[in-house]
Amino acid sequence: MKRWSVMKMLVPWFVLFAVTSCGPMSLTGDNNELAGGGIGGTGISVGKITAAVNSSVSVNGVAFDTTNASVTVDGMVGNRSNLKVGMIVKVDGIFNQDGTTGVAVNIEFKDILEGPVGSVVSNTLVVLGQTVSVSSSTIFDDFPDINGDGLFDVNDIMEGNIVEVSGFVDASGVIHATYISRKAASIVSDGFEIELKGTIAKLDSFAMTFTIGSLTIEYNSNTEFKDTSAEVLKNGLYVEVKSSAGTIGNVLIASKIELEDEGHNLDEGDEFEVEGFVTDTSALLAENKFKLEGQTVLITSNTKFENGINIDNIIVNVKLEVEGTVDAYGVLVADKIEIKAGDDGDSDDSGDDSDIDSEDDSSESDHLENGENDPS
Repeated sequence: MKRWSVMKMLVPWFVLFAVTSCGPMSLTGDNNELAGGGIGGTGISVGKITAAVNSSVSVNGVAFDTTNASVTVDGMVGNRSNLKVGMIVKVDGIFNQDGTTGVAVNIEFKDILEGPVGSVVSNTLVVLGQTVSVSSSTIFDDFPDINGDGLFDVNDIMEGNIVEVSGFVDASGVIHATYISRKAASIVSDGFEIELKGTIAKLDSFAMTFTIGSLTIEYNSNTEFKDTSAEVLKNGLYVEVKSSAGTIGNVLIASKIELEDEGHNLDEGDEFEVEGFVTDTSALLAENKFKLEGQTVLITSNTKFENGINIDNIIVNVKLEVEGTVDAYGVLVADKIEIKAGDDGDSDDSGDDSDIDSEDDSSESDHLENGENDPS
């Protein structure tokens, strides 16, 4: 029986990082290597592939040599040809001091969503209740030119198509697609499997239901549990749900529920570069902290801002790229913050960059008085 992996939802997708690094970087003033761009040394970068040519892929402005890299695609061993422009990937590797080149050791791609398209309205798709926003910068792969205009875009997506989506998730749970691949025209066999990852909400232990996004999950005495149980389920847990029964109405019947780790699981001293949407700024005023793609980020007086922004530009759903070092509490101490512009925040701003020393901005100084490395 042919099995379609109908849905794999990660908010965020990149979890379970276990990596090594060369140790903490300097965060001291103008001599900071990071301020000029690029991590420098061994580190991790998570972002969109902007170029994939021969034995090189570019992520967050760094062109990585992939000649000897180990490539993993959705948990399976892959190769360089599996890496496509638009995919969100995690790169473990060596970052050269020039800030623009590096050597990839491991590259991992995990889609954020895979399943049948329920509806297509303008530039918005709905896949099993999840909203996917499509922009002019979204890359479409393996689609036929249905409307005959010589382009591959949202107009070539049909209801029922099985699609794989990579992208960034905003604070409202909307997926801003950077890459969409058509896996099949439709589900052509009787059997398929649904896989869904996300955070439990609206748990009703009496009715034995909860939601992930806008999808309702139902479990029962036949549901298999791993690393958790029906008795300890609670709102806020990050889980993977598998279903062989599929959906009845708008309810997914769970055959297995497994507790998952959410976040990046970084170690102290890891050098980390990440791109994504700001999802929480509730601690920005008091603690100089915000969340970006599930990662807590700390701004200090040494943090450099580029593209003419400052701390006041950090608001929910703005798209940023942050570079820095992870402290003992798992917080990313930001060395550089850069705003990302363009459709859905996916494209880099091509304008001139200008570093803004936070000590010279009175409004930022007010925020940064208490910029200590507290646990988040």
